[in-house]
Amino acid sequence: MGQAHDTYTAQAMIMTDRDNNQITAFHPGAMMQAHVNRIEPQADVSLGIIAPDGRDAMLEHAAQMVAADIPFVFDPGQGLPMFNGAELSRFVEQATWVTVNDYEGKMLCERTGWSCAEISRKVKGLVVTLGAQGCEVWVDGERTLVPAVEPAKVVDPTGCGDAWRGALLFGLERGWSLVRCAELGNRVGALKIAQRGPQNYTLDFTPA
Repeated sequence: MGQAHDTYTAQAMIMTDRDNNQITAFHPGAMMQAHVNRIEPQADVSLGIIAPDGRDAMLEHAAQMVAADIPFVFDPGQGLPMFNGAELSRFVEQATWVTVNDYEGKMLCERTGWSCAEISRKVKGLVVTLGAQGCEVWVDGERTLVPAVEPAKVVDPTGCGDAWRGALLFGLERGWSLVRCAELGNRVGALKIAQRGPQNYTLDFTPA
């Protein structure tokens, strides 16, 4: 682990109103030096993710995962606007899976010139999350709608995306289908939104 003594850790200030509209102020800080950390081949690594990070880090780490033969999820999130069409096309071609929300999905399609069906044929699967409407799973050009799970109550949406992402990685690491991963993601997202704070919830995996 490296230390950047002349800058701050990345910081995000998220403001949410009663209608769950959000405004986020983000300072990347030391995250802009993340490309200094290289990804090397490791026998015990079976899955990776390219999520919002420093621009150079996202580009370089994707290439390094391909070189290390590590399958990965391309989940650009709020980092997507940093890249042009050619760069996004390259990410898709390198990735094993792609996941975006509906807004990001439209931007990804516009910048690459590919439809969701076309993107899904270039990877093992594409997921487009739709908030309260659940999510779309695209595999080989075919779309499956995975319905949302009704939460016990709606308290705070902050962290729902991360909760969903964690469920996706949990399932993929175990060899689940993308639809099964999405079903778990929707369940975990429903648990998270009922709690205040991004990580103030618990999961019980005890068989019923």
